[in-house]
Amino acid sequence: MATPEEKLARLRSLYDLVRQSEELEGGVTLEEDVGAVIVGGWALLAFDERDQLAASFHLDSHPNAVSQLTRHLVERGVTFALNEAFLVDDEDRIVFESDAEPPGGGAGDRPSTGGPLIVGG
Repeated sequence: MATPEEKLARLRSLYDLVRQSEELEGGVTLEEDVGAVIVGGWALLAFDERDQLAASFHLDSHPNAVSQLTRHLVERGVTFALNEAFLVDDEDRIVFESDAEPPGGGAGDRPSTGGPLIVGG
C-alpha cells in the first residue's frame, strides 16, 4: 500500500507527463488537497480505494479527448484503471454516476460494470 507521500509524488510525475501533451484541451491542474490531476474539467486521475491509479471521465466528455488522453498515458507506460463516469452538480461538486440519482428518482436499473478495466501494463 502506497503512503500519501508516494501517491502525491506519483501524481506530480503524472501531472508533468500529462502537461507534455499538446493535444489535450482545457489545461491540466494538480489538486494536491484532493489528490487528483484534473484535465480540462473533463478527466480526473486519482488513486482509488485499491490504491490503483484510476481515470474517470465526465459523462459529456468528447470521445476524441478521452482517446487522446488514454493514448498519451498508455504510450508512456502508465497503467491505470478506467473508473466510472462523473457529473458536476449545481454546487460544483463531483458526483460519480453510481451516486447520481437517475431521472425520476430511485436506484434505477443500472447494469453492473464488473469492476474497473485496467489499461496499460
